[in-house]
Amino acid sequence: MKTRAVLLAIAFGLSACQAPAREARTMNPLPVPKPAPTLSQAIARATDLGPANATVTVSLNFGLREPAPDALLVEKAVATLDASGMTAAWRPPSSLIAADGPAPAAAALLQVRIEAFRQADGSTFYAALDQPQLPTAIKAVATDVSGLDSYRRAHRYAVQPGGLTASDVLSFYNLKPLRDAGLDGTGQTIVLPEIDDFNVSDLNGFASKFGLPPFGPILTVRRDPSWGTPLKPEGETVLDLEIAHEVAPGAKLVVYMAADDFGHSARAFDAMVTEHLGSIISESLGSCEPDTPSGVRNTYAAIEDRAVAQGMSHFVASGDAGAFTCGQDQDPAASFPSTLPTVTAVGGTTVFESQQGVYFKEYAWGSPIDESGGGGGASVFYSLPDYQRKEAQSMGRGLRQVPDVAANGDPLTGFRIFFGGRDGQIGGTSASTPLWAGTVALINQDLKQKGLREVGFANPALYWMGENSDKLDPKPFHDVTAGNNLGYRAAPGWDFATGWGSMDGAALDAAWIRYIKSGGG
Repeated sequence: MKTRAVLLAIAFGLSACQAPAREARTMNPLPVPKPAPTLSQAIARATDLGPANATVTVSLNFGLREPAPDALLVEKAVATLDASGMTAAWRPPSSLIAADGPAPAAAALLQVRIEAFRQADGSTFYAALDQPQLPTAIKAVATDVSGLDSYRRAHRYAVQPGGLTASDVLSFYNLKPLRDAGLDGTGQTIVLPEIDDFNVSDLNGFASKFGLPPFGPILTVRRDPSWGTPLKPEGETVLDLEIAHEVAPGAKLVVYMAADDFGHSARAFDAMVTEHLGSIISESLGSCEPDTPSGVRNTYAAIEDRAVAQGMSHFVASGDAGAFTCGQDQDPAASFPSTLPTVTAVGGTTVFESQQGVYFKEYAWGSPIDESGGGGGASVFYSLPDYQRKEAQSMGRGLRQVPDVAANGDPLTGFRIFFGGRDGQIGGTSASTPLWAGTVALINQDLKQKGLREVGFANPALYWMGENSDKLDPKPFHDVTAGNNLGYRAAPGWDFATGWGSMDGAALDAAWIRYIKSGGG
């Protein structure tokens, strides 16, 4: 399958060069980063420094069994953690108990060995080498624990440095009619979990360059010491904010900054849902699903269930390594949390503008040279959700299939952004995800003005639209039927490479109104 996929990508790439794309807009983006080794591979390649000592702080999260647990039982669990030498805290309606403390205390509490390791580049991490055993008081309220290693990092799905400008994006995806109708996202808030910091000067430079409102009045940054320290600016956060802002310049933006490990990012995500400052989540982070610990997945899924119950729309990047999120030397795999049935997974395409700068066509994004492409495939953990039954593929083996939708992701046809004080071009599903989030901000605004409910969990409506496409005129999706993501070919209708395809903004808005008025959802 790999060889066939590569040949297809090369063939499509050759024909793409003849299409009327505006190549002058494209600078030379850097290669897509390769997937990191799995934890077991990292341990095998690293130097074992022995048991992690008391100078190593372990950040644990205990996922609660019930959305509304018995407060007295939770207090006993917290007391047990405190007595063990950890510092624990829980605040309802949080889905987890957070506990920080020295590695020896965590090891004794959970009856595990926690070893320290040094990698070839000199960096260090810790990891538990045994299955944790929860004390009785904790087991009474919690199902599992996460944060037992500091190796795995959430991957930023973006590729560094023109591309599509703000006006290009509106024209290409037919969002301009919505903006011309006065829809700019006013009254909406998009919340974004991020792991790398940013400079406000870049945002201001972008807004000024493209005639957009300043970020100051609409941007809020949330930080908390318990969420850890984010990475230095790498361009991911400015990418998310700038694309969302160029689509929905009236929408408020709230960034939750956290460290790039699972334990700290889960705490920030829990706070994001608990505080519920906005109804749209745009998430450009993910990890190799098979290598994501069950405790991490279960904790995240419980928080996401609360988000769905609160009517939040959650768009998640599906990854930039095509069908091989865990690496070309591993079996095909998808990216978590895009595989959760309760989120909307966003894949990537390669776009071609017409000579007039409007939509011409799209291919599934797949580049065999640098082994990059829009993430897609079947989950190994989650069953096929009801809304996806009619799209069940034999290769899916009865499991959740991603992506649900797609948009421009190929860095060679990417987006014009402002980072590090200069213009740059960025692609990746990190770019297609905030594009979808910004689009839904416009739709939510329109729905509210018409006295209708907001989008909420988007997938039931998206699949209704896809399955009823023949009855909808104009069609809400650009059905991508050419290209591949290094493992799966695009085809008519839903597919593993691009889902239902990309949006026609005005048609999508009209279809959503029809869906809700017809009693959908």
